[in-house]
Amino acid sequence: MKSILTCILPALALAVLAFAPPAARAASALDDDGRSLEASDDATIVTADKLTFDYTQKFALFDGNVMVNDPRMQLSAQRLTIVFTEHGGAQTVKAEGRVLLTQGDKKARSEVATYDVPTGRIVLAGGPPQVMQGRNIMEGEVITFWRDQQRVECKPKARLVIYSEDFGGSSDGADGLLLPGSR
Repeated sequence: MKSILTCILPALALAVLAFAPPAARAASALDDDGRSLEASDDATIVTADKLTFDYTQKFALFDGNVMVNDPRMQLSAQRLTIVFTEHGGAQTVKAEGRVLLTQGDKKARSEVATYDVPTGRIVLAGGPPQVMQGRNIMEGEVITFWRDQQRVECKPKARLVIYSEDFGGSSDGADGLLLPGSR
């Protein structure tokens, strides 16, 4: 499950590019060999009813019907907020309102998903949050992932439903729901 959540917001690339100097933005567009950036295989497309960049407060807000389509995953939410560091990198990313992350047969849903970029910590809360792969489900009141540590914590009221036949019937099949690159 690490892979869906480590890709939580590829929209960062778009937002960071908006904070880049104009020369860097122009160079990126010219590097596309005349093709539309949107037509590129590695393009991340973010749509929303409204987009606000506040350069002085260092944040970007995508508001209303937010959709992130990336070659690696899709995200939908009602609001997406990105807070930037002094140097223009992303500090935190927060998706709110019917958050749904999808990658293949893996899905995560919650009311709020918060990604602390420096620590790699991803917190799903509200709804209650659920992480699903096929028929298998993990849920609790708060699900926390540490991207670089291959660690997950689900509390309180943690619940895990696993169908062993979905993992080849092995007794250690539960790992497939939680480890990167599975299924």
